[in-house]
Amino acid sequence: MALRNSADEWGSLAKALHWLVAIGIFVLIWLGWSQSDLPSGDERTRIRLIHGSIALVVLVLMTVRIIWRWMNTTPAHPEGLPAWQNLAATLVHWGLYIAIFVQLVSGAMVVATYGKGIPFFGLFNIPVPVAENHDAHEFWEEVHEPFWWVIAVLVVIHILGALYNHFVAKNDVLRRMTHGVKKADG
Repeated sequence: MALRNSADEWGSLAKALHWLVAIGIFVLIWLGWSQSDLPSGDERTRIRLIHGSIALVVLVLMTVRIIWRWMNTTPAHPEGLPAWQNLAATLVHWGLYIAIFVQLVSGAMVVATYGKGIPFFGLFNIPVPVAENHDAHEFWEEVHEPFWWVIAVLVVIHILGALYNHFVAKNDVLRRMTHGVKKADG
């Protein structure tokens, strides 16, 4: 499998980044839910530390993913699909990219507006040029806490679209992001 994308299929790096980010997003949602009802204390602090650290990893992966996408061919939409479906697919993909960045940056700003660095798995703190600011902290919490719903809705649409293309339209959209496209006979 080629590292770079082709007109027909995503390359191995794009696939790896897609699935690593997807796993990261699901883990972040699960961790966010896990700590949301916990009382303040060591367990909640530990889960938040892991949540924030994984979010930093996902932020790096998403940044690499976007740069890699801009540096490569993007596989074409399948032939024969209506223009509205192609537009919907494009809007959902870019909506996901934007929503994920908004969620990751708002989460980092929630931590940064405490006036301290952003901890990374308890190993070190990443310094941030942001002063402690209670009002800014509250603002970023108001963005971060409900915004995961936007991501969840877009992820569901994305998955349903992939399944529709695979089982109903019977094209290679899902295969080109998993194990590869069908090769033409002959």
